Order: sequence, then C-alpha cells, then structure tokens
Amino acid sequence: MQRKTRVVGAFVAALALAAAAACSDDANGGEDGAPEGAGETFEAPRLIDMVNESNRLLFELESAESRIVKGCLEEDGFTVHDELFFVSGEFEPEDELVRADEWGSWLPSVEEASQYGFGSWRFDPEADPDEVEAYMAHKGFEVDSEAMGGPEGGGTGGTESEFAALDPREQFDWYTAYQGEAAALDEYGYLIGEEGTEPEASEDEVYTGDEFSYMQPEPGGCLREMIDALYDDLRLVEDPEGGKSRGAYWYYRPDNPMDDGEALEASQVLFHEGIAAVQNELVDCLAEHDRHGWEFGEESSLPVTDYFFELYEGEGSVVGDHPDLPDDAPDDYEGKKAFEIAFAVDLAECGDETGYRETAEEAWVASQESFYVSIETATYAWQEEVKAILAEAQEVLES
Repeated sequence: MQRKTRVVGAFVAALALAAAAACSDDANGGEDGAPEGAGETFEAPRLIDMVNESNRLLFELESAESRIVKGCLEEDGFTVHDELFFVSGEFEPEDELVRADEWGSWLPSVEEASQYGFGSWRFDPEADPDEVEAYMAHKGFEVDSEAMGGPEGGGTGGTESEFAALDPREQFDWYTAYQGEAAALDEYGYLIGEEGTEPEASEDEVYTGDEFSYMQPEPGGCLREMIDALYDDLRLVEDPEGGKSRGAYWYYRPDNPMDDGEALEASQVLFHEGIAAVQNELVDCLAEHDRHGWEFGEESSLPVTDYFFELYEGEGSVVGDHPDLPDDAPDDYEGKKAFEIAFAVDLAECGDETGYRETAEEAWVASQESFYVSIETATYAWQEEVKAILAEAQEVLES
C-alpha cells in the first residue's frame, strides 16, 4: 500500500507542476492570457461551468441547424421527415466532470464480484430472468424497446412512423432534398434500385496520395443551404495515408476542443504512465491465485469480457489476446457461473491488495484534469465562435 501511495503521489505532483507551468504566475491571468485560476483543483466550478457552457452551446447549435434545414424542406413541400436527422440529446448540466470509476468497469468491487461476478452469465440462455433483472437494476442498465424503434423507419418510431409509410421513391426524394442527389444516391440509392459506394478495405493495398477507399459526396440540398448560410469553412478532411482503408469526409462546424485527439491521447499517456507499475503487481497477484497468462492491453484493461465470452460460447468463439481457459473449465451453466464469480473475486481482491483500484482511480482523475486544463483557452475561443454562429442562425430563422 505504501508503494502505491508513492507512485500516485509522484504522478499527481508531476501533473500539478505541469499545470502550474502552463499558467501565468499572475493570479489574474498573466500576460499569456491564461484564464484566472487555471491549474487549480479539478472540480473547481470554473471547469465545470466551461464544459456545461460548451454542451449548452452545442445543443443550441444543433437545434438551430435542424430548424433551418426543416424550414427549407417544408418550403420545398416536404412536410413528413425522417426525424433521425433532427435528433439531438437534451442538455443536462453536469455537477462533476469526472468520476473516479470511469477508468474501467472490468474490475468490480469484492462485494459485487461475490454476488454477480462480471455479469457475463446473464447472456447464457439458462440464466434466471429474475437474476438478470436484478443485475441490470444493480448496474443501472435500462432497456427501452419503444424508444429504440424498429429496424425500419429511420428512427421516427419504427415501422408505424409517417416517414416509414411513404413509398421508397418518396423517401428517396426527401433524402435528395435534404442532402443533394449525390449524397442521397450514396447512402439511400437502394430505395430506387441504385447501388451506393461501399467503403472498401484491402488486405494488401495501402492508400496514399489521392487514393481513397471511400470519398464522401459533397453535401447539397437543404443541408448545403444551411451550411452556406452559417459557415464559411466547408472542408474535406482526409484520413492519413498508408492505411488499408482511407476515407475523406466533409466537415463544416468549427473544431470543438473537446474532440482534440492529441490532447485526449496525451491524457491517456499520463494515465498509462500512472498505473504501469501497479499493473505488473496485479498480474503477479493473479498468478499467485493460479490465474496465469494475463496481460494488459492497449486500453489498460484486462480482456475478461473475451475470456468469459469464450467460456460460455465455447472454444474458438472469440479471437483475442486473453489466456486459454483451463483444461478443467466447467461445461454446465451453474459451473460456468461459479467459475466466473470465483475469478471475479480473486481479481477484485487483487485490485485491493495491490492498491491497483485506488491507483487507477487517482491516475484517471489526474489525467482528465490535465486534458481539460490543456484545452481551456481553446474552448473559450470556440465558445465565442459558436455564439457568433448562433446569432447568424437567429437572423436566418427570422428572415
């Protein structure tokens, strides 16, 4: 436990120094323009407010875009819509940005492991429905079949929706009015007997230069009218060269710093560095419980899901980097469930004994702090840009 404390203490201290170095010595922001208070406690209202404001603005932007496009469609005589294209999640303010248990769900508590294992047993046909329901309630899982809609109908309530009741040609005409003929043919050409462009992946060929396995058609129709009215940066973004599949896709909104891949990757590197030492201790602890062959993957988790999928579905049912099942692994449902629970308890106890759980929780929170602090200045600039776009959208809607 003392070793764990030293590892995390050094890691958090390093992050604190890095955050302090990134900010001005001046408490009021300094000459570099860093926001007041940058580098303070992660749960400070400043950062929570920043993220909530970004989420609110994004919700308003999506809503405004949808209203403009719908208005355009209805002016052209299209009054029945595929509502999937106009769905945006409700804005709900966050009280906190990060919860310590978000680093992974593969390591249950000892109490949960003793009762439920990993919950993999619930997929077996012999699982007791009442036990499955109890587990789902324990995990807070909800399944709303009505909200999911059917396999048809474009997300407007399933096969009974007004849009699904249209004939295929009418549906295709709507998609054409929405995004232009080229894009409609690409995605929905099957409605009129035309084949769209399927993204391809080659086992041998790599794509370089101006070679692509898929290139998205340029948007047209009412979508393009909205883009031209609000944005001046419609751009084709190309995937990097050298892959066995490579696409090019159209973007028009300003890049949201919350989606900054480099910043996200940097925070993940910090997380991996913060738990590297204790990962070895956890694997050693499992070996002491006669659970051999385990290794952490790129996502800093153990492949327990694949391991138990193979237990319940049979050897060779999943391809992964998990250890082989023991030769004496049970082949009946009750035996498999007992095996799963026993393994889960061993893993959970090792998580406590080695300090892995606490180390991962602290390292995760620290890595997320580094992410939000790193994008703070860019986020405030993005918010101002979105506010200007919203003002333009209001003028369009009122015209």
